[in-house]
Parts: sequence; C-alpha cells; structure tokens
Amino acid sequence: MKNYVSIDLGGTNIRVAIVDEKLNIVSALRERSIHGDEDALYEQIKKLLSELIKSYKGEEPLKYVGICAAGFCEDGVLKYSPNLQIHYFDLAGMLRKDFPALKFNLVNDANCSALAEALYGAAKGTKCSFFYTISSGIGCGLINEGKLVDLPFEVGHNYIGYQGRFWDFEQLCSGNGLVHNLSKVNGLEVPDASTFFAKVAQGDKLAHKVYDDWLNLLGASLANTQITYNPEIIILSGGVMKSSALFLEDLKSVAVAFCAPFPVRHLRIAAAFFEQDTGIMGGTAVALAMEKEDK
Repeated sequence: MKNYVSIDLGGTNIRVAIVDEKLNIVSALRERSIHGDEDALYEQIKKLLSELIKSYKGEEPLKYVGICAAGFCEDGVLKYSPNLQIHYFDLAGMLRKDFPALKFNLVNDANCSALAEALYGAAKGTKCSFFYTISSGIGCGLINEGKLVDLPFEVGHNYIGYQGRFWDFEQLCSGNGLVHNLSKVNGLEVPDASTFFAKVAQGDKLAHKVYDDWLNLLGASLANTQITYNPEIIILSGGVMKSSALFLEDLKSVAVAFCAPFPVRHLRIAAAFFEQDTGIMGGTAVALAMEKEDK
C-alpha cells in the first residue's frame, strides 16, 4: 500500500503524519508551533519529519510530501503568516535540500483542506464548495468545477467594523479572537473558547450577548460567501467546531436570514468530514495531486 507524508503547519500546532492511500493516518507526531523564528521553526519541522521517516515501516518508499501552511502562500512559499509571526519562509525549498529523495509542495492550509473535503470529504460530489477553518485564526478556500482556486482567500484578514473601530475578522470571530477580543471588549473574561460556549449553555447573560454578536458577524461572512460565490455547500472546520452542537443550528439560521433577499442557492452548511484531521488530509490531498501530475 502506498503512503504519503502530510505536514500540517498551523498557528497553534504542527502535525507531521504518514497517511495511506485509503486516507488512514498510519502515524503522526505533534508539537506546539514555534512563533517568530523561521530558523527555529524549520529545525522543529525537520526534526519531526526525520523522526517520522525513521520510524516508517512501509514496504514502498515515501516520496510525496504535502505541506498545509497557515498564511499567505505563493509559488510554494509561505510569504507571510500573521499567526506564526514569520515572513518569507521557503519551507519546501529548505526541505528539498535536506530530504532530496522526497518531493515537496506547500499550499495555504485552508486551500489544502478545501481540496481534501471536496475530493474525499463532506463536499464530495459537488462542483463548487467553500471551506472555512475557524481555529487560532480564520482561513478559507474555494473549489470550483472540482479544482482548487489557488488564491489566498484570507477572509480572516478582511476588515470589519465593531464598536466604533475596525478589526481583522479573525480578531473577533476565530477561537482566539472570541476569547481575547470579542469577549474582553464586552467585559467578559474567559480563558478559552470552550469555557465561553459552556457559559452560553449555562445561560450566562453577558456570554449570550457576546454570542449573539459572534453569530451575526460570522453569519454575515457566510452569507457574503454565498452571495459572492454561490457554492453548493460551505464546510466548517477548526477548533471552535468542538462546540458546534451548541451553535451550528443558530449560525445556519442567521446566515440563511442574511441570504434570504437574494436569488442564490439555498445556503447549506456542514461540518468537515475529517473534523480535527482536516489539515492532515489537506496536506495528503496536495501529496496525491503531486503524484497525479507525475503520472
């Protein structure tokens, strides 16, 4: 059985995994991402990849490595990652020198994940789908006619107005933004997003006020996506989806209401099929695409 390597370089964690051709994770390593130091981050990834390859017991040699990276990517280079606090990180090029037997390609993490969900996951069988990851930050990807539209789609860095000032969208609506900004400016102190959603479930009035604002901001973004691209389905992934049983139906209602005046497809929202492994599967989709191009 063929196996592939996936590197999921996120703003919070790095995961390096071997995935087989049936999309089963064979083995994986995980560490907290180093921020603000390209050299140290590279050494961290190199170490994880070396350890994974050393432990590999498969019959066929590893060849293709897909890298799923958080940030602005162009021509296989991570040009800027606000969440990792780094600029111009040619990770794929550096790895090629240290691992000459392997082939590497680096793509924006949301684009990778959008491709994985379209080909193998919750959007399988659709021609046009849109993907959101809502975690440390917010990333998005578009699939049209079954192919990746390889543009930044950095929706998380779109500007929105809230309480008299402009914010990056992810500064308010990502998991970190919900905790560190949206809650705080309303006088609510919570240590993490799961605690916030627990307070909502318990009926905390201030948490509900923040929750309503979060639903409206995120729902408006989903509606704008539907009105702009008219996808058949919008897929949601990322850390906040751990609390989706609480908010998903409310979010759908808000977004559908925003779309109601417009002659677009009925807005369909679904959780990512690969859930918390979407990034790993995104990297795997890139590796599979490389293999297909070589044939």
